[in-house]
Amino acid sequence: MTRVCLLTATAVVAATAAIGATVTVATDFRQIVATSTVIVRGHVTDVRVIAPLSGGRSLSQVETVATVAVDATLKGSADTFISVRVPGGRVGNLNVITVDSPQLSAGEVAIFFLHAGADQALRPVGLSLGVYPVAMDPQTRQTAVTPPLAAGLTAAIGPVVHGDRARKLMTVTEFESLVRLVIAGQARMGPRGKS
Repeated sequence: MTRVCLLTATAVVAATAAIGATVTVATDFRQIVATSTVIVRGHVTDVRVIAPLSGGRSLSQVETVATVAVDATLKGSADTFISVRVPGGRVGNLNVITVDSPQLSAGEVAIFFLHAGADQALRPVGLSLGVYPVAMDPQTRQTAVTPPLAAGLTAAIGPVVHGDRARKLMTVTEFESLVRLVIAGQARMGPRGKS
């Protein structure tokens, strides 16, 4: 009986030691648009995981590379196909998970807000903040996305409330119009935010 209690106590201590918290900060949509080098709507045609071949493999170097067929370009320039990199992925029996990293899969349609890093690879701005999955709205039967947080445009100014019923799905056309509106507003304001 003492051994069972000791094993149970050890398991509880081990489980609670691994518990942590992740805090995410709401980022205004305008900032995501401004930070993006390229914004495209496209569909994922292939997903592969890459990892360093050296023996001193680092988990932070494991990345998933999605090939995206570009259906529309909203900002910047893009080829017919682009590669989008996100941290993490499965290598053999090892599954490397990065908090808030989007999980991309073949056949998925999304609007991607991408930034070219020092290595010129395109990665989503703010990880999952830079990927807006496109899905069928069950009520309207139109392709739609969850509206972004844009104070004064799609959300009230003030605290962000998870599950706010006032935030309705936007059609892809509405969403892309909003992106173009934000880009036009930023162009008028200039690089320092002054008109």
